[in-house]
Amino acid sequence: MISPGMVIYVEPLTGIYKGKAFKCEVINKSLNTFKIKIPHHRGKIVLLPSGTMVKVEIPEGRSFLSEIVNKTFLKGESCFELTIPYQITKAGKKHAPQIITVTSGKGGVGKSTLLINTAVALSQQGMRVCIVDADLGTANIDVLLNLNAKASLQDLIRGNKNIFQIIMEGPCGIIIVPGTSGFQNPDFITEAEVQKIINNLGLLERYVDVILVDTSPGVLSNTMLFNKFADSVIILTTPEPHAVTDAYAALKVLKDKKIHSKIGLIVNRVFSRYEAYDVSHRIVKAAQRFLSLDIIELGFVMEDPNVFKSVKRLCPCVLKYPHSPASQCYENIARNLKRLLQWEKASLIVK
Repeated sequence: MISPGMVIYVEPLTGIYKGKAFKCEVINKSLNTFKIKIPHHRGKIVLLPSGTMVKVEIPEGRSFLSEIVNKTFLKGESCFELTIPYQITKAGKKHAPQIITVTSGKGGVGKSTLLINTAVALSQQGMRVCIVDADLGTANIDVLLNLNAKASLQDLIRGNKNIFQIIMEGPCGIIIVPGTSGFQNPDFITEAEVQKIINNLGLLERYVDVILVDTSPGVLSNTMLFNKFADSVIILTTPEPHAVTDAYAALKVLKDKKIHSKIGLIVNRVFSRYEAYDVSHRIVKAAQRFLSLDIIELGFVMEDPNVFKSVKRLCPCVLKYPHSPASQCYENIARNLKRLLQWEKASLIVK
C-alpha cells in the first residue's frame, strides 16, 4: 500500500496548516511506520509537531488517517515518521487479535456487566483478553472491578501517556484499558482520535487474542466510529419492546454507515430460553428481511439475582457464583465467541 518513492498527499487535521494538503515523497517503510520528506510551503519547510493527526491520500484515491510520531532533521534527509493504521498492518497476520465492540441501542441493558463476565469466561477458556472501556461519558469498568485507575483513554488521546502506561491487570489476568467518566463532549470524539486508540491497541497484539471494546449505548457518533474499526460488533438487548426496537435501530445505522463487520446478537435478562429464542429470532429475521444483514446469535443471559449481588460486591458473577444460571450463560457466550473468532457457526443453546 505504501512504498518508497511513492508520491502522497498529507493534510494536517489540526494547527495552522489544517485542511491544506502537501505533496510528499515516501522515503522508506517499516512494519508499523513510514517516513516522508518534510514538505515545503512558500519556500519554507512545514513544521508539524509530533502527535499531529493527518489525513494521508495515496494513489487511486485511497486515504487513511495517520499520526506524526517523530521528526528527523539530518543533512540530506529531513523527514516525518508517520504511523500506518493498525487495521492495515494486521491484514494478513495469522495471529492478530480480533477487535470486538459491544454496543446496545439504549442504555441500561447490562452491557458492561456482560462484557466483564464474558471476558473472564474467555480467559478461563484459555484466551488472552483485553477490555477497553470506550464508554467515554460514563466509563465504569474499573469501578465494577474494584480497580483504582490512575490514567485513562483520555490521557492516551491527549498524548500524555502511551497504552502501556494506562493499562491495568484485572481478574484472571485480563488487561484493562480504563475509560474516562465525564469525558468532555463524548459524542464528538473524532475519527482521528479513535484511529489513535486503535493504533495503540495494536501495540498489545503480542499479549492478547481478543480485544473487547465497551462502547457508549445508542447510535452516537463515537459508538459508530469504534464499530467502524471493529472486526465484529455485538448488539446487546433485553426483551423489553423499546430495547428491541432500539437494537434494530442500531443495526439500521450499522447498515446505513456501511460498517461491514460481522454482527452478533445477545439477549440479556431473559426469564426463559424460549423468550430468548423469540426475541433473538424476531431481530434476526427483521434484519435479514429489511436490512439484508446476517446476524449471528451468540446466546442469552438468564435473569439471575446473583448478577446484582456480584455487582454490589465488585466481583464478576462467573467468579463469585460460578454455578449460577447467569454464569453458565456467560460461559456459553464465551464458547460461541470463540467459534465466531474461528468463523464457525455459534449455538444459542446453553449446554
